[in-house]
Amino acid sequence: MADAPCFSVTVPAYNAADTLGETVASVQAQTFGDWELVIVDDGSTDDTFALAQALADADPRIRVVQQENRGSGGAYNTAVRAARSDLLVMLSADDLILPSHLERFDAFIRDNPDAAIFSSSGYYDYDDGTREVCKLQDVWGDRSTCTMIDLLGACFYNMGAVYRREVFDTVGGFREDIYAEDYHFFLLAFAHGFEHRLLDEPLAIHRRNAVQKSSNAIIVREANIASVQETIDTGLLTPDEVEAAKRAIARLKNNIRMRRILGVFLGPIGATRLINRVRGRHP
Repeated sequence: MADAPCFSVTVPAYNAADTLGETVASVQAQTFGDWELVIVDDGSTDDTFALAQALADADPRIRVVQQENRGSGGAYNTAVRAARSDLLVMLSADDLILPSHLERFDAFIRDNPDAAIFSSSGYYDYDDGTREVCKLQDVWGDRSTCTMIDLLGACFYNMGAVYRREVFDTVGGFREDIYAEDYHFFLLAFAHGFEHRLLDEPLAIHRRNAVQKSSNAIIVREANIASVQETIDTGLLTPDEVEAAKRAIARLKNNIRMRRILGVFLGPIGATRLINRVRGRHP
């Protein structure tokens, strides 16, 4: 695209007035300046649109699109279609990227021209002020890349993840009728043969609290089971990947049972943190 920026940061925002300003500030603080930020107000009922528009009025690199509520998948789809870059950055309206994020990814992507999906490590910040480092890559066969079999066992940390527009076009965008549409998107991307590379540095922050969509771990895992089954049904997986997918479904079902038991005593966030400590990762 003529005069396109190097990166398009895509931010779906629904009732995000309390956090959107900090998220945008984290993009504006980047040491790499060749970016645009596309914010999609997904039918918010608070001051999200007014805040986003005020930020855009003050910074020409920011654009705002307003739509009726379609969920985060629909908001990501709108953001990508409005974006001008070939390199698309995923960022939720309550998450942050650290100042060197885009600079480090710019060099990393140029060093890995064969790959189409790129992610970094990062942090999980909790309401009580504690922070944990993502350890998903510790269980992969090769820390430098997540394969389909790895993805079925431990999805990569995708806050601030970057992917090429070709991935979006091939997969057909994000499903708008499911929960945890990002996992579904990347399962299909890997099934189509797109390769991933890990920039093994903590470059983003995912803030976790009890009101987030992702905090409902049981609903997320039920959605993940459906996404894995749909990926099997595409017929794109190898026999080894199909077996890994079936094991993933069994493991997710067991995880749901554990969370239901622990959640009675610890609550959903407490159950998540206990399971993470026991397993040494973030399932």
